[in-house]
Amino acid sequence: MKFSKIIVSAIALSGFLSACSSKIPEQVAELLPNGYSIDGKAIYLRGEMNDYEVSETYRLRKANEGYCTLATLRADWAPYKFKFADENWSNGTNFGYLNPPGVLKEGSRTIPLNPNSKFEEISFYPKADGVYKFCLIPQNDKYYVLVLKSSKKELPTMAQLIKMSKSN
Repeated sequence: MKFSKIIVSAIALSGFLSACSSKIPEQVAELLPNGYSIDGKAIYLRGEMNDYEVSETYRLRKANEGYCTLATLRADWAPYKFKFADENWSNGTNFGYLNPPGVLKEGSRTIPLNPNSKFEEISFYPKADGVYKFCLIPQNDKYYVLVLKSSKKELPTMAQLIKMSKSN
């Protein structure tokens, strides 16, 4: 029951943030610090989980694993195809798989990425419904992707969501 409340909170936050204009309320900015950019271009998770749209909700942010964002997934909708990219899909900031087949399954190791990809989407297969952390890992002038099931402590609380909704 408690976990389902957390999932509902994450979904509500996702909907709330994607409905916001480009100006982000101060409370949301506090929840989403340290946005990741390359050469001044913000980098986002773009894929089937968000209709490939650019949204602050899916902007990569500093995390222990690298630069990550959260997305709610359903196992029966797998695979989820995605990339990391800036808003214009620019060379140098358009990350798809480096070597085919570009498939990630829950618990698998990182796979190398090509920052100049065109159509090489990564496919991810979650084992269960839940909130997942999508991470871009820069390492020694190369980039890798890792997807992990999110821990409960990474999700916003209902109090934070209510506070944000009152400011709107």
